Amino acid sequence: MNSLEREVAQVMRRLALVALLAMVTLALAPLPAAAEGETVISAAGEASFPEDASFNGIPLSGSTFGFGAFVAGDGTASGDVDIVLVGTPPLGGEQKIVVVGNVATGALNVDGSATLGGTASVDMGDGTPRLTDIPFVLTATADGLQLVLGTTTLPAQTLALGAIDIQ
Repeated sequence: MNSLEREVAQVMRRLALVALLAMVTLALAPLPAAAEGETVISAAGEASFPEDASFNGIPLSGSTFGFGAFVAGDGTASGDVDIVLVGTPPLGGEQKIVVVGNVATGALNVDGSATLGGTASVDMGDGTPRLTDIPFVLTATADGLQLVLGTTTLPAQTLALGAIDIQ
């Protein structure tokens, strides 16, 4: 197993654990109420891109994701974002682009969505060196998410499986 396969397997295990924990949490008890001005975000699932989505020239079909964060009233935040973007390289097959981020900022938006920001590493899944310290912004709603990596804004993804909880 090469290093990319090990990394993808590790991220998938983490996502499975996050998904299991999120399902148990959502099923058994609501998250503790956040204090005034504080927000808790937890999510695990799969989402679909519209047909024209691409990142660095790779057409994207969807993603598997898990993220959780606590956002304080002053906009500081802590948490993790793990997303595997699934694409099709020019020569066919499947390419998994692994995004692992640390959340540093966040906000609850007027429309009920939440925005998280920080820095991430991006492994294109093609054998090229991993990119590090890439700024990201993730906006999540109960119905999906949108990711900005560096200067690239990906199209909004529609939740296909799982849950995104914003409290």
